[in-house]
Amino acid sequence: MSDALKRIPLDRRVLVVRENRIDLRPERGAVLFPLVGLTIALVLFAIVASLSSSLSANVLAIILLPGLLLAPFSAMGLVYSVIGASVVVERKKSSIRFQQGVLGLGIGTMELVPFWKIEHLAVEDFPLGDITPGGPPPILDLRAWDIVLVKKSGKRLSIGQVVAANTADLIDEGFGRALDAAEAIAAMAESTVVITAALDDGEPMRTAEAAAEPAKSQTEPAAG
Repeated sequence: MSDALKRIPLDRRVLVVRENRIDLRPERGAVLFPLVGLTIALVLFAIVASLSSSLSANVLAIILLPGLLLAPFSAMGLVYSVIGASVVVERKKSSIRFQQGVLGLGIGTMELVPFWKIEHLAVEDFPLGDITPGGPPPILDLRAWDIVLVKKSGKRLSIGQVVAANTADLIDEGFGRALDAAEAIAAMAESTVVITAALDDGEPMRTAEAAAEPAKSQTEPAAG
């Protein structure tokens, strides 16, 4: 968007940061599959319209049925991928909204968190699944982080994840994106960022001084 101050790529989503609003939106490539589905549905409708006089009703119904199923779901997916958002942070409303996905078109609110109910934002390790003992080694060595909103009640709401290859340069870049996203949300909510992710060799991948005010990054030792 033209008025976006920053775009922070997350896993399958992008955090669009503006002065008074932050949106967690589908990445731009998410529009591809709904477009393909809508195109297929339109082609099926065109076939039915052009061959309606030469085909039997049963054959026309078989051709038409997939189009009737594809068209509404593809249209909703297209709308969501263009204007929908799964998480919205608004400075004027002093709240964070967790919204419905494709079927809700990003309109229905699943959870509304006023800023004053936020304890902190956390950057945590995100488990990618266990490796079967004696099984084949993983094709890719990956590291992931979860950006979590922690309410004063203790309830935890996952906002999004960042996945990066476990190499010296990419792991630092991936962690930096996760921290940037958490800091952007915390700054707008006037909250803090707590890092609970395990840090290599006991050294933080990014120092607390790099946190944007009024958000503050705090590093807690990883459990275990």
